[in-house]
Amino acid sequence: MNQKKITVVVVGTRHEFQRHQDTMVDREKVRAELDKRLREIIKEPKIDLIAEEAGDDTEVWKRLKSADNAVRELAKLFGEGSTTVDSPVPTIAKNVADEYGVKHEDVDVDVRADEKDAESIKKRDEAMTEKILKVLGNAERVLVIVGENHRAGIAERLKKQGFVVESFRF
Repeated sequence: MNQKKITVVVVGTRHEFQRHQDTMVDREKVRAELDKRLREIIKEPKIDLIAEEAGDDTEVWKRLKSADNAVRELAKLFGEGSTTVDSPVPTIAKNVADEYGVKHEDVDVDVRADEKDAESIKKRDEAMTEKILKVLGNAERVLVIVGENHRAGIAERLKKQGFVVESFRF
């Protein structure tokens, strides 16, 4: 059981909102709101550490570019203007962390499992929780950002470890 009083704020979101990775106007509006909300969370009381399921910036960009190229012609038929940006970009949380001098850890468990398979989600929740626990260090207030499918499972596992947990969907 954990001895010090650590508060963890677990935010679940869709991964496409975590980065300015494409030119979709509707997503950019959500990203602006996410940026604003993260700043609010980080400022008072100040967050010591951000742990985020986000993946490597370059690998995510390569995957998006590949998918973008595969569907470009089809997207044009439906009037979609989603184009992946020209180079890898960090997550919004990483940018905010740097701005506020908050430590940022990428705890991505790059085990791309079938999200429809409850057992795979459970295994990824366990693996991500273990990684979060390993990077805590002396942090007393932690922000954890994960895919929405993992929010409840990770929040529950952290509560069982004795942490004070706040959890919400963005």
